[in-house]
Amino acid sequence: MVLKDCEQCLVYGTDNRPLAKARAEVMDDDRVLLYFKYTKLRSIRVRAFVDFYDRTLGVVRCYCDLIIQNNTQANRLTEPWMAKCTIIKVQDTFQRQKDLRVEVAMKAEFNSLTTGYFSGTIQNISAGGIFLLTSHALKKNELFSFHPRLGEGMVSLEAKVVRIGALVKGEYSYGCQFVGISLDSEASVRKFVYMKQKERQNRLGKRA
Repeated sequence: MVLKDCEQCLVYGTDNRPLAKARAEVMDDDRVLLYFKYTKLRSIRVRAFVDFYDRTLGVVRCYCDLIIQNNTQANRLTEPWMAKCTIIKVQDTFQRQKDLRVEVAMKAEFNSLTTGYFSGTIQNISAGGIFLLTSHALKKNELFSFHPRLGEGMVSLEAKVVRIGALVKGEYSYGCQFVGISLDSEASVRKFVYMKQKERQNRLGKRA
């Protein structure tokens, strides 16, 4: 079976841009029923990429055959569209462990909802959050937003301070957790972490 424990996904359009989120019901090895709250769809058969958010495997990106149609089931009022999805092939799997993190030392600009703009360095990142170094004092549970470049594009993220660490080279250190992260942003973070991990493994392999 391709998917182990999946209830959510992100469907892409034929232009390979995110189209709509969907609830997923796995039927068997390669068949999944998708239910959309998004209303701006139309009845069509199309082949496109789908990111399945599997609690065991991480993000499983698949190339799928989709038959999109009006939902006639009991849940049609809240999910007016559905799709019969057949997985043709697995394109990639991003980050098998949610707590897998990579060192990045990435400079970024942040905007706190209470104390304004500040600069800092993202020391590491995972699908769950970041470890941040900054000269700007933050409080526990303080919320902030930032837009790091992860791979090919910018990603909009929000996080809150969940742990205040020791001073590191004269800077404050904070463990921060993502808040309200969208499915496509989470997919971008997972993909970035996965690619950085592969780069590190390749470097270690060349040294061996």
